[in-house]
Amino acid sequence: MTFDPQTIYANLAEKEKIKGHHSAEGRAVRTFSRALTGWSAGNLSVLDVLVVCEQGMEDWLKARLNIKPWSSRGLPELLGKAIDKELVGRLDAVRLHKLHLARVRLLDFSGGVTRQDVEQALEFCIRVVEKHW
Repeated sequence: MTFDPQTIYANLAEKEKIKGHHSAEGRAVRTFSRALTGWSAGNLSVLDVLVVCEQGMEDWLKARLNIKPWSSRGLPELLGKAIDKELVGRLDAVRLHKLHLARVRLLDFSGGVTRQDVEQALEFCIRVVEKHW
């Protein structure tokens, strides 16, 4: 299956109209929509998209777990609590942790992540959040 940002964006825009944008899910999906738009326009780098994906997931999990938005807890720490509250399954948590590691790897070593990896990460983050919308 090919990455089709226009279709994904249209789907997200439609859901936002129907379900609103004030919920934690709506805010996360809006963040991912911006990443999707920036990526497809060539305005965001691989690292930019991974950072936005991780930050969007962190913000969503903090909201759903009733943790203050300014808390310094990162994605790896939040994933354990999210599993306990059944916000994400174990396999999803493993994949989200891999997203975190890919971002760290890029910051440290500037490489190893492909366009396809980024597109899959973005689609995956959207799907995880959409399950709860």
